[in-house]
Amino acid sequence: MGRLRLHPISIPLRELIGLMIVILLLLLAASAQALPQSNYSWTEAPWVSDEAGEDDKMATELSAPLAFNPGDAETPSLNIGSHLLNFSELVSLPFSCQLWIRNDLQWSHYLKAIQGEDVDIIIYMPEYGEVDVYLISYASGTRDRWSFNLLEGYHLLRLRAEEEGRYFMIAARKSEPGNALILDLVAKSDNASVSPLDVGTISTGRAMVTIKSERIKGYDVYLDGAFYSSDVGDGSIDGVASFTLSADKTHTISISQRDVQGNIINKSEHTKRFKRDMAYTLLIE
Repeated sequence: MGRLRLHPISIPLRELIGLMIVILLLLLAASAQALPQSNYSWTEAPWVSDEAGEDDKMATELSAPLAFNPGDAETPSLNIGSHLLNFSELVSLPFSCQLWIRNDLQWSHYLKAIQGEDVDIIIYMPEYGEVDVYLISYASGTRDRWSFNLLEGYHLLRLRAEEEGRYFMIAARKSEPGNALILDLVAKSDNASVSPLDVGTISTGRAMVTIKSERIKGYDVYLDGAFYSSDVGDGSIDGVASFTLSADKTHTISISQRDVQGNIINKSEHTKRFKRDMAYTLLIE
């Protein structure tokens, strides 16, 4: 009975190196998809928010802008008048900045909200430069102005106004105004005036959340699928992000870290019910 002979296969060195690179890339991609969940733990403690003094009771605040890419994780719909559009149908003018009010995953130019609650404002910059944001109160005639130097793209800001009534917001760059926003703020006790479509805006209190990680830095934070905060929100990349959210509700907090090419290298989701007037710390190891 003859023996089975194995004949060596000759592969050119260049093709062999290319094959090894392909195999290595596939292994890296598979390992990235199969990253184990990070060890994490929650702690909680009573929280007392900073109460404004009598002189600042009616103060209006606009947070520092956070840059983000709405196409990365959230796919908003656009509500313009009575028309609903997909985000892909948005045409951004090359010379004009644009303003939007974000409510969950819907962007619009109008919103009815509760006074004193945070309102998400989206501003689009066609190029790097300075932009002035104006807020005008129809009821009192007061005017507020903020100036920012922003990179090209989308930026998230949070507006908090304590005075009831109608507000107009407009942004301008190089003396060219963009579109206007209309915001109607109703009193906290006037929940009956909020329509059933706006029932989600009824005030339920706030909770404080702090995320801490020594290993993961430069991450973005998404709340219920929408970009909400980031590690750089306080001006430094230190693995710490703090923010408030509506309480007595269940939220999903997603943490996403990307490499320099924009690929996700760490991602985790944490679903939890948050109580009002409580401070929560999420420690990720």
